[in-house]
Amino acid sequence: MSLIETTRPRLVPVTFDLYRDIHKGIRAELFTITSSAGSLDPADQGARERLAGRVRRLVDLLVTHAEHEDGAIQPVLEQQLPDLAEQVATDHETLEARVQGLAVMADECVNEAEQHQRVAGHVLYLELASFTSAYLAHQDLEERVLMPAIERAVGVDEVIAIHQAIIGSMPPAELVPGLVAMIPAMNVDDRTELLAGIRMSGPPEAFDGVWELTGSLLDATDLAALRARLGLA
Repeated sequence: MSLIETTRPRLVPVTFDLYRDIHKGIRAELFTITSSAGSLDPADQGARERLAGRVRRLVDLLVTHAEHEDGAIQPVLEQQLPDLAEQVATDHETLEARVQGLAVMADECVNEAEQHQRVAGHVLYLELASFTSAYLAHQDLEERVLMPAIERAVGVDEVIAIHQAIIGSMPPAELVPGLVAMIPAMNVDDRTELLAGIRMSGPPEAFDGVWELTGSLLDATDLAALRARLGLA
């Protein structure tokens, strides 16, 4: 039996997507880190340490993301969509075990004896690639199946309330890494919605802080396009 599915469920557009922006950021991080592991110079201690640091930050991002999903979305699934709730819970448990293993492997790659550094780097690369494949499949489930089902079950207003509950529960130390991953991975429409929402719903200093962060993440062309969309001088 083939392990490759030839068809996927048709994507049903939703009014408010809980997953779109953060999933773009996570995908970008997974792709970039996996590619970096593949081209790593095994003899470069500094490069191995930098890669391990990126892997640890990715692990933190993924664990935090799952925790907030479990806290705000899982109770809704358990009440409204119990079959999907069970599948998501199983996926999260499996992926968390694997992601913690990535951090261990990254540290082992840093500390490996010279004669084993090349093998350790390749093993880490293969595990990153395999984990990315599994994580992408889970994201696809959430985007194609779960998100439309949630919106049908509880309505748009409740979906927005879930989003606000997630954001409201996150201290700046958790918000910033997510924004750093998301903003470069988003398109100009996504960025405009994000920044306009912050400007409309939060204090001015919150928007100023995110705008400053955005300026550090985008090139001049992308920043100018976003500035024009937001009507900033």
